[in-house]
Amino acid sequence: MKVHRFIGNFDFDKKISGITNKEIYNQIKNVLRLRAGEEIILGDGKGREARAEIMNFGKQSVGVNILKVEANQNEPEMKPILYVAILKKENFEFIAEKAVEAGVAEIIPVVTAKTIKTNLRMDRLEKIVREAAEQSGRGILPVVGKILKFGEALAHAEKNDSNLFFEINAPRFEQRKLAADFGKRVGIWIGPEGGWDEEEIKAVQEKNFQIVSLGKLTLRAETAAIVASYLIASAKN
Repeated sequence: MKVHRFIGNFDFDKKISGITNKEIYNQIKNVLRLRAGEEIILGDGKGREARAEIMNFGKQSVGVNILKVEANQNEPEMKPILYVAILKKENFEFIAEKAVEAGVAEIIPVVTAKTIKTNLRMDRLEKIVREAAEQSGRGILPVVGKILKFGEALAHAEKNDSNLFFEINAPRFEQRKLAADFGKRVGIWIGPEGGWDEEEIKAVQEKNFQIVSLGKLTLRAETAAIVASYLIASAKN
């Protein structure tokens, strides 16, 4: 039987006897219709989680009994940072959901030279990311960063151990060749449907990014983002 997981601002170093978060309360009581006596998992979004028993329901809270607190064991060894060009609403939301399920630690929306859409509903994206993290058993809550222009994203990427820039005409990326010196924090760069601009490619060459492809087939941006995210996240597990 599936044990439902909820990620919230839980402090397991303090005694927790109830859940007052309105959204989690509604999910437990009205959407999933869980009952007293059933067990759930509460995650703090920072790598720790607790198994808890539902004790009772108040008007605005769920009474729980914490049974066990431990470290989440599901997180990938790698910490992929996904830099992805903004696409139309439903496509970018799809990327966010599936990339989180695949194991990314952070998502950075990027405005590129060929980006058409330049805004996103961040509150909705954060909700999608949290639900995807809960569904897939993540121990951390991946971050949705603020929208960055391409140059700003390059500056952000300087703190990564390495960066993989995906471009269709480049040599094929091979997961088995992801060397130890790439480090754990790896930037994954996915362009818009129209591809990268020549100046953008030149800029990452000057930054010594690894320019690679996912093979000869032309993938949609959302497909490429999800495939690349999974390949990096699972590389050293």
